[in-house]
Amino acid sequence: MEWYRRFLPRTVLATLAAAAACNLGFYVLAVRPAKLGEYELEARNAALATRVQNSRATTEVVQARARLIEKAEADGSALVEEIALPRQSAFSALLTELGAAAAQAGIEIRETSYAVEPLDGNEQYGSLAVNASLRGRYDNLVQFLYQLDRSGVFFVIGSLGATPRSDGNLNELQINMRFDTLVRDL
Repeated sequence: MEWYRRFLPRTVLATLAAAAACNLGFYVLAVRPAKLGEYELEARNAALATRVQNSRATTEVVQARARLIEKAEADGSALVEEIALPRQSAFSALLTELGAAAAQAGIEIRETSYAVEPLDGNEQYGSLAVNASLRGRYDNLVQFLYQLDRSGVFFVIGSLGATPRSDGNLNELQINMRFDTLVRDL
């Protein structure tokens, strides 16, 4: 007699049902949570990959801006070096420019004074402030300002005041100006 005939069909079915129940239980308790965990890990990996990609893009933008800032700092430093006058010769260079502009415009320079003031936060550079008293007509003043605008020396007109002369010559003005320029090597 063959071995499989020894078992009743009911026993075989019960055994197969028990095996199926065990397989189903194993799937429900072990395989399915593992698959869900795998899906969750895949979703997390995808989210992390997206975050990494976004972080790389942000890093590239920040690095590009940092390069622009470095270039701007280098350009700014070069510009400051170009426009800043050496402290030893700044006053004479500025007076030479003012004198040339005044001569071309027909303005008379009466008095000048100067003071060097350090710039806050920078020990290498300072500001040279020149106060000048001038005399001339209005059209000469306009021509003087035009000549100063075309000057090779960088300076800022800090203040400008013009009043008619008090000695009765109404055609001429008493002009008070303050010029500021950048000096180096303090």
